[in-house]
Amino acid sequence: MNADPNKQREEHAPQSDLNALLPLMQMRNMVGYLYGSEDISLLFYALIRREKPQNLIELGTGVGVTALWMAQACKENGSGKVWTIDDGSQWQDVAHFRTAMMPLSTVPPFNQIDFNTVTYVEFMQQAIQLLDLGPHLEFMPVHLELDSGLKLDPDKYPFMRTPWDFLFLDINRMPDHILDILHQFLPRMGPWGSIFIDSASTSAVSFLFLENLVTQLNAGKVPRRFLNEPDAEWRRQLFDAVAAHRFTLMHLVERLQREQNSTAWLKIEPNDYVPHPDALMKWV
Repeated sequence: MNADPNKQREEHAPQSDLNALLPLMQMRNMVGYLYGSEDISLLFYALIRREKPQNLIELGTGVGVTALWMAQACKENGSGKVWTIDDGSQWQDVAHFRTAMMPLSTVPPFNQIDFNTVTYVEFMQQAIQLLDLGPHLEFMPVHLELDSGLKLDPDKYPFMRTPWDFLFLDINRMPDHILDILHQFLPRMGPWGSIFIDSASTSAVSFLFLENLVTQLNAGKVPRRFLNEPDAEWRRQLFDAVAAHRFTLMHLVERLQREQNSTAWLKIEPNDYVPHPDALMKWV
């Protein structure tokens, strides 16, 4: 279809900030390999620019590549915030962390960080400040008690009061853990939500589990683990979340022989006949 030069200009997304993207691209190139996030960070950036989710959460910050790209997308959209959570347990060897991140010592504005003394938490805090992403990114160095079988206490974890549009699980891909995440977050997912699970599509166990799970959810069947929830109201919300939505599973797989080479995408949509009320629908 040829563009009509006389057509009235339609709504367009704000342009990307190329100056802000340059250090993020250099970070992606230099340290993105540490968690296999070179390409998923770019995919999330594009998806957030396009769909404009408002509340996003990442469980497992790593070295921050994905979180920073996600926050930059929110900043360019003019709205949206990312919460990224990591207790730093993989970087308790501070010397190893500093060595891994040292390539950034020559890249502005990261070159303002003293990589000879910085800790993991300090790096994340300083990177957010230097990239001017504070309004759109909150780093929380805490440990989530996801395997307790109980709903996370909002008084201890205030972000659990937030309705989520976008969730990236980057700490564990095993079926039990995926069920724990759904137990905690499914009632809080927005009507057009997305849950991404790192490396699940190239784990045989997780792949088969997710395929079966989505079939069961779309048939209105609730996992037994949800039935054990002692809070009757939360249990009702879990049932309602399953009944009111359809679930689509997509496997995003890299053609690479490495440990972290896939992402499972669980897309949640209401049982409706339109994709989104804010989209311009064509009925022809």
